[in-house]
Amino acid sequence: LLCGFYAPSVLGQGCNYAQQVNTTPVAIFSPNYPGNYPANSQCTWTATAFSDYQIKLTCTVVQIPTGTSGCPRDYIIVSRTGRTDFADGTRYCGTQAFTVTSTSNQMRVGLFAQPTSPGGRFYCTIQAVFNSCNCGRRKSTRIVGGQNAAVNEFPMVAALVDLTTRDLFCGATLISNRKAITAQHCLLNQSPGNVALLVGDYDITTGSDTPYSALYSIQTFTCYTSCSATPSNETDIALVTTTNEIQMNPGVGIACLPIKYQGNTFAGSTVEVSGWGHLDFGGPDAKIQQKTRLNVISQTDCQNRFGTSLIVRSTQMCTFTPGTDTCQKDSGEGLLYTGPDNGRLYTIGVVASGVECGTNNPSINTRVTLFINWIITNSPEIQYCNI
Repeated sequence: LLCGFYAPSVLGQGCNYAQQVNTTPVAIFSPNYPGNYPANSQCTWTATAFSDYQIKLTCTVVQIPTGTSGCPRDYIIVSRTGRTDFADGTRYCGTQAFTVTSTSNQMRVGLFAQPTSPGGRFYCTIQAVFNSCNCGRRKSTRIVGGQNAAVNEFPMVAALVDLTTRDLFCGATLISNRKAITAQHCLLNQSPGNVALLVGDYDITTGSDTPYSALYSIQTFTCYTSCSATPSNETDIALVTTTNEIQMNPGVGIACLPIKYQGNTFAGSTVEVSGWGHLDFGGPDAKIQQKTRLNVISQTDCQNRFGTSLIVRSTQMCTFTPGTDTCQKDSGEGLLYTGPDNGRLYTIGVVASGVECGTNNPSINTRVTLFINWIITNSPEIQYCNI
């Protein structure tokens, strides 16, 4: 190829190219590279990634003739929004390497040389980079008393799989392209090498219901206290980090962290929970992903319902809705709250414990808003979005 990318677009001629890119870098280079491009070269490259990503252009070799000021002759031009007419483009010339990140999931790059150009050359790579602000999307429109979710309705819902038994033993919620939140008690007597994170699935009895299901190996567990000790009911929260980056797609995405809701108790709000836990107490596992809606009740109401049998802590959140509940193997799943201003899904709680399923007792969940700083501290490689 003369102008980088793997294949020309069906509409392009000469060196006009278009490609869907992912996190693997793809080369973009000038015609005749490593030689000089010919006079009057006019090339364009259009890159598109999945909606959860931005596009990063890294140009390490830049040798473009300059004029007395600016780039009046030959130039590379980059539209960070992907505009085909380059109306918002920035020009580059000279010998300075540069890096540009798109504002969306599209980018357009052009090379324009004058008819009298002596020629020049450049070499760049282009790739998709994860954008944590594209969080909380849902695709659509049995937890006890629940119903089937739509296929990939909740892209952030994941599950922990025991690689020895192939059993889904706990839920989890994706919060970045490497991390998921779960309950710490789920990791007791487990090791990262024996656990995998299942994402993008729906019907766990078949592999043909969705093309997005994938299993990721776990690199590390991060527990609020020791992963080898039974956690306190007050701090039943943990992170799992995958060995490789989780690929986002229509069936896999992340929940938003409730950074802007840290002062909210959520009492009186409704949340959604989804997963593959037991359909009844002591009953069979769900084979198809279930969902239900639960009411968050106040700490006072929750404590009154338990009386002296249990002390409800400030780090805990109670849910109670007659006839529906989380159940065994729902531990670790996220309470998903829909932001009233933007429709995004925030993970505000982690399913921790309950007496039985669907009884007159509330379920106890870990309150994520009180662990935001801990999550951020233990994710130094991730820039969470306050959206």
